[in-house]
Amino acid sequence: MSALFDKFLIPIAVGLVVTVLAAAANRLCRRRRTTPTPPRVLRRFSLLGTTGADGTPLYYETTRAPGSVVTRRVGSLSQRFELTDAPLGDGTYAAEPLDHQ
Repeated sequence: MSALFDKFLIPIAVGLVVTVLAAAANRLCRRRRTTPTPPRVLRRFSLLGTTGADGTPLYYETTRAPGSVVTRRVGSLSQRFELTDAPLGDGTYAAEPLDHQ
């Protein structure tokens, strides 16, 4: 009986314990991922305080979330802007300059 127990029953018991632990860990990981990420939406941002060579405002289109900081070249200088969720009258969102000249 002892040889049967050592050769077959202990490996089977250990295999069952490992399988149960792996299934429990997999279930916990799946539970944490149930919160879906919001879909990425393409938005158009007006870069406040900037104008192009023809005098029109400069725009930036991205799927980045509000609160992100982007760097854009304005003229010959690089300037950082923070994307906001504040809508403007023309249907775009405000991108506020972080670097003041």
